[in-house]
Amino acid sequence: MKAIEDILEAARNSRILVAGDVMIDVYDFCYTAQSRPSPELPDKRVYTAHRSERMLGGAGNLAANLASLGVTTSLLSICGDDGNAVEARRLCEASGIVHSIHADSSRPTTIKTRLYIDDLYILRRDDELSHKVSLEQAKVISDSFAKILDQADAVILSDYNKGFFTLPIAQSMITLCRERAIPVIVDLKPPNASCFSGATVVSPNLKEAGEIFAGFDLHQKESSLKGLHDVLGAEMVAVTIGGQGILICDGESVAHVPGRKVVAVDPCGCGDTVRACLTLGLLAGRSLAEASSFANYAASLVVQKLGTATLTPEELLKESAV
Repeated sequence: MKAIEDILEAARNSRILVAGDVMIDVYDFCYTAQSRPSPELPDKRVYTAHRSERMLGGAGNLAANLASLGVTTSLLSICGDDGNAVEARRLCEASGIVHSIHADSSRPTTIKTRLYIDDLYILRRDDELSHKVSLEQAKVISDSFAKILDQADAVILSDYNKGFFTLPIAQSMITLCRERAIPVIVDLKPPNASCFSGATVVSPNLKEAGEIFAGFDLHQKESSLKGLHDVLGAEMVAVTIGGQGILICDGESVAHVPGRKVVAVDPCGCGDTVRACLTLGLLAGRSLAEASSFANYAASLVVQKLGTATLTPEELLKESAV
């Protein structure tokens, strides 16, 4: 518990910049008991969403995780020039996130709508355009990043492959951070893996690791992790493997940080919690293994919540005391 207290204390004095693809996650909850027969098809029913929740997703959820833990958090992203962008900014302000969300009229604000019937996840509808940002928009992003960076102790690049990151944008960000000795933690999607060479830590999940490095095999952890490390070109690699924990590699040594056995309710957004807490552990001076252990612990709590969720310091401390 002392280690968690120390990390949370450091978090309250930390400033972290999150840059990446932001979106709004919408959760519609419908219940059969409150539905009616369809007048159009006899074997179908008509549902009404009796509870609908809207929250920050993607890079926004990662920023919300940090803010919930007391971190001074900034978010740099793009949205459409639409009403949902207004909502994204409002959600940032409600979470205490300082935002620089720039309007891009070539795309709508990304919306992911998940439908639950009787608390069972049925489907997800995505409304988005994910083309790469224009050269003009890229300059706006890079200029904003350079201005905000002076107020950051660490940077998290949150890539959901929705168009925010290009090779020049990612590399200019990493170069600026390295010049200032600011750690850069990256959560990426495989199509953009080559963009993030030089980062401090790159943290894909198991599926993504296999797409980036075709020979990745859990039965050959050492060769797989070192191979992935070489391909990514990061100082360190941390591969999340669900309930089994996190595999880590610094290019020389390999280790497995085991997970905690819990009853998972919903994995949505769990990866954002892992990357946020991994960063906090490193900022508090912990080793990659210690930071990964803290991230595993936080993930084991948030995965027991429904939807894109965050944690508070009180929740972390309460559970660690049990």
